[in-house]
Amino acid sequence: MRHRVFLPLVALLVVSCNMQDATAPVPQPDSLILGRISAIRETADRGGWEVEINEGLPESMQGAMRREGRTVPQLDKDLAVKVRVTGDTVCVAGLRAGDLDEFRVGQQVAVNPVPGTTAMVGSKVLLADAAEFYLFSAYQLRFLPKSLDAMPAEVATPNDPRKINSAAGDFTPVPVQGSKVIYFATGLLPGVPTKGSAAPPVGAERKGMRGASGALAPWVLGGYRPYRVAWEKGAWGEPQPVELPGIAAGSAARITWVNEDETACLVELRQADGRRQLVASRRENARAPWGAVEKVDVPGGPSVGDAQRFGRHLKALVWTVYDAGGSDLWLSTENKPGQPLEPRINTMGPEYAPRLGQNQSLYFCRADRQLLFSGGLVQEVRLPGMQRRPLLEAVPARDGALLFFRMPRFTPGLMGWDLAVAPRAGNGWGKPVLLDDWRPE
Repeated sequence: MRHRVFLPLVALLVVSCNMQDATAPVPQPDSLILGRISAIRETADRGGWEVEINEGLPESMQGAMRREGRTVPQLDKDLAVKVRVTGDTVCVAGLRAGDLDEFRVGQQVAVNPVPGTTAMVGSKVLLADAAEFYLFSAYQLRFLPKSLDAMPAEVATPNDPRKINSAAGDFTPVPVQGSKVIYFATGLLPGVPTKGSAAPPVGAERKGMRGASGALAPWVLGGYRPYRVAWEKGAWGEPQPVELPGIAAGSAARITWVNEDETACLVELRQADGRRQLVASRRENARAPWGAVEKVDVPGGPSVGDAQRFGRHLKALVWTVYDAGGSDLWLSTENKPGQPLEPRINTMGPEYAPRLGQNQSLYFCRADRQLLFSGGLVQEVRLPGMQRRPLLEAVPARDGALLFFRMPRFTPGLMGWDLAVAPRAGNGWGKPVLLDDWRPE
């Protein structure tokens, strides 16, 4: 008899506990959310928008699974998925990040949650905050290109070597001469096959990428080297390779700082083993060839680079120290020994790309965010829009009226990057313009 009474009591206690916690979100493992938008509502009290999604595999994925003989999983049709989109969410409906208003009810989407935000309320409501909110066709292009019959034309067309931006990654802009000369780094990316077919390298094949034998130089595929482009006679000229003697054939290299008369530069080398080294080069004038690179001895460890000289006599130096899985910023003033920057700047996350602005301000990156340290505060650098537009490696023009940076294209496989510029707008920045379309006059 005691057993007959005891078991129902246990069950009653469990039911009572469940009833008490029925409205409390229970943390769940974060995973990709797939489905079709059923409603979009602005929720100002929650600081964003609530998007209801009918969970389910997109038709294109179901078709691919059937062709491969795999079973298509049946998802719970009664599950209500409610995703919160905020101003910090990256919304991607094409090759560029945009706003949530580009999405419509009925569209298929893919959502990457902010880590730690996925939770269940009861057994039929799933909640999550969106870190990335993709139209599924954009997600498929970015992460599942092998499922496509062919690449969309807009992915592969920017391959004109006379242009600054190409289908590959163009990055590390360094403006000089009143922003009428831009140094940047570029290379080619491995091609992404569709449905198993081979693909040629991605990007503009520029001058200097092939050796005397006609073969691609060892650094080209997956690496990068510096180029220079100038505004002349009302147009951007064709980017020209910057020849720096003394760099190993297989090493990647990028210029991270150039003085205004273009007679001194700092270069970060990325060697075959992944370690980075800071070197410098000089020349007599802007028309002379660059001299052989020489190592710059800075403290911090065996892997250093991404440096800037600054100050009235250019004796101050800020640079990046890389270690396993991270990086920090170091500073040396007036030839004094270097040391790490303060904890407001250096954190547990990776900091890199230090760039000096006006009034001792410091632009730098932390993970995938562009930040600015100014007036004793660290703030994020934002572009116009309801949702976040990612940008990295921001560097201001000398007068502070322009900001140069790289911004992503959500291309197949490896991310593509384009160089852009934005004008000052109040305390922030205006709409970005791709560098090829910008006129410095």
